[in-house]
Amino acid sequence: MEDRRNFTRVDFKVSALLQAEGVAVKGEVSDVSLHGMYMETEERLPVGTPVEVTIYLSSTPDPVVINAKGTIARLVPGGMGCAFDKMDVESFAHLRSIISYQGGDESKVMAEFAEYIVKKMQDD
Repeated sequence: MEDRRNFTRVDFKVSALLQAEGVAVKGEVSDVSLHGMYMETEERLPVGTPVEVTIYLSSTPDPVVINAKGTIARLVPGGMGCAFDKMDVESFAHLRSIISYQGGDESKVMAEFAEYIVKKMQDD
């Protein structure tokens, strides 16, 4: 199977929550990119399900979070892949910092983002 993911993916272990039509699925993010994430969980949502994503970057009483809207992209034993569709600027800044820090190449991450934006504009 061809891997069509062309974004820097970094290992990043934090808790996350996916919410879809009254269903809440908790799990642990094992890797993340600017385009999506893989979450370890035994629960399942059908591929194509729109979800609200909350990634918890801290476990303080007022946690730092990344919020995004996404879609379940794939199911594999032990987890689900979620593609990000929309994200607020603050969440994107957190995500970009994490990927740049973990991946070590901020210019590559920003080039990937620029490519992604151009493609999204062409697709719409």
